[in-house]
Amino acid sequence: MKENRKKNWQRGAAPGVAAEVEGTIQHHGAFAFLISEKEGVPDAFLRGRGLDLAMDGDRVLARVRPEKGGRPAGEILKVLQRARSSMVGVLRRTGGSWTLLPEKGSAPPAEVTGFARGAAPAEGALAVLEVKRWPAPGVRAAGTVAEILGDPADVRARIDAILRARGINEEFPPEVLSQAASFGARLQPAAWKGREQLFALPVCTIDGADARDFDDAVSLEPLPGGLLRLGVHIADVANYVRPGTALDREAYSRATSVYLPDRVVPMLPPALSDNLCSLVPRQERLTVSVFMDLDSSGKVLRRRLAETVIRSWRRFTYEEVQALLDGGKVPDVPRRVEEAVKLMGGLTDVLYSRRVKRGALDFNLPEYKVNADPHGRPLGVSLRPRLKSHRLIEEFMLLANESVAAELHAAGRPFLHRRHDAPDPLKLKALSEALGALGFSAGHIGGPNAARGLQDVLRRAAGHPLEHIVNSMMVRSMRQAVYSPVSEGHFGIAARFYSHFTSPIRRYPDLLTHRAVKALLNGKKGAPGLPLEKAGRHCSERERAAAEAEHKSVDVMRAELIKEMTGSTVEGTVTSVIESGAFVALGDTGAEGLLRLPGLKPGAKVRVTVVSVNTAEGKIDLSPAGRAASGRDRWKVSRFRGKSGGRGG
Repeated sequence: MKENRKKNWQRGAAPGVAAEVEGTIQHHGAFAFLISEKEGVPDAFLRGRGLDLAMDGDRVLARVRPEKGGRPAGEILKVLQRARSSMVGVLRRTGGSWTLLPEKGSAPPAEVTGFARGAAPAEGALAVLEVKRWPAPGVRAAGTVAEILGDPADVRARIDAILRARGINEEFPPEVLSQAASFGARLQPAAWKGREQLFALPVCTIDGADARDFDDAVSLEPLPGGLLRLGVHIADVANYVRPGTALDREAYSRATSVYLPDRVVPMLPPALSDNLCSLVPRQERLTVSVFMDLDSSGKVLRRRLAETVIRSWRRFTYEEVQALLDGGKVPDVPRRVEEAVKLMGGLTDVLYSRRVKRGALDFNLPEYKVNADPHGRPLGVSLRPRLKSHRLIEEFMLLANESVAAELHAAGRPFLHRRHDAPDPLKLKALSEALGALGFSAGHIGGPNAARGLQDVLRRAAGHPLEHIVNSMMVRSMRQAVYSPVSEGHFGIAARFYSHFTSPIRRYPDLLTHRAVKALLNGKKGAPGLPLEKAGRHCSERERAAAEAEHKSVDVMRAELIKEMTGSTVEGTVTSVIESGAFVALGDTGAEGLLRLPGLKPGAKVRVTVVSVNTAEGKIDLSPAGRAASGRDRWKVSRFRGKSGGRGG
């Protein structure tokens, strides 16, 4: 009976038909979302007393029923698995006892039963509580304060808290550091015995000037008959990170690197991420390569995977490659490398055109960078330029990821897909109405040809004053991509098979893909070594936690900068409208928040006064220019909206 109820809910049963469903939650204090793990089933909105039992990232059992319109909602029945063993909050003293107020504002306080050595109690300080007793009906959580982070108004302490609250560890265990160091500082010739040696191939890396790791390199060779052979060469992380080792367990636990304005929290220790697995120039490095022979239309005629060793001829920045593509000169570039880069420019156009023709979506959103000093203090916000050289690397990485997935699928090998399902029809309907209000007819974006309809809107919005707003609305209507052993394709890229292969330094799913490729090349059979469904859920959750930490750290730093504007009147642009007001972008800062003023429309220009700034929480109080602020005029910088694709989707 229970299974039948669950099936009815998944099919959009009538309101009132309930089902018990397991899943991971995203906790927002007064409410939460149960993240769907079934294709075609939307996330469920959770409320009620059960919220006090769970924490962000926990796996729970919830009773869910479709509400009006078919959207699922419900309540938490019990917690099945805890996401982490600690919580972060602010210390408060009441009488002779201490409590910790969790970051989630409406979550109940936790009792402090003691303080670790060196963790001196301080009223109002941010602290990390190691939980010894989890919340239960009528019983609060309790534990020991393990670490005092500092004053919530201190930017560095605030970002430390953001990381700790999401289980993101900056320190590696001694055993892991020792294992990474055991490989030595320099690669010896014996290490590449039996591999294809590509030293004569003009291989180069292309990254940002501030890039912190270099795990992908490219090459391009002309072949007879007008064909081109594109080579994508990725650091062979799997050669060092072996299944079952302390190094592997730590990498799996982290699942991803985290990139913040003031620091990076790597998935792998620096001995690997900054040295042996970084494809620095003029140093031999072990790689896994995918070679793709392409015709003049960009069609892949042949693919080949290989274990290789390379010696990068040149490390390029995006700006240097752009200069070459524009016909300029760049010093110290070998002639064969320069010729290859110029060929890459033409191939980029062909690949991009081919991908768009098959239905891929290409969103155009501004990407901001918060610049920080060595002490973590924000210095300013800059808008990253969008160059053709960025697209060059993106197209090559996308094609490599797609090619590897196609090869593994053809060979019948289990692997983690990068899965991106088609948008929720209800969200597309809402998007169509919102676009129509902006003057963009979009009644054709639903149904089986949704991708073509969305492409049409993107084309019409290009160059329009509302272009970035339209793109942002469309991105928010998409489903979130996840890792899964089963996939029907990648909607945004319009690929039938797609995996993550190109960044094993910073993403554990890429490392799993490398292991599958190496097993295929070496004729090994059998399972990948761990349950892929469980690994997919874990890596997807850690990816969400990392993205949230990155976004929130940017919010805090922006607020620190904007506090200098307190009392100032600034120009803003309405980006989206909700029931309680409108989201407003402040000038060219990239900051965005909610102005509680009715009657506004997206794209409208408004003048607002910055009333006050809470740098600890990234909150900024605004009022319409010329009007005194009230509690109803408060808004929060709620998200960092930048490009999310990058090197390989």
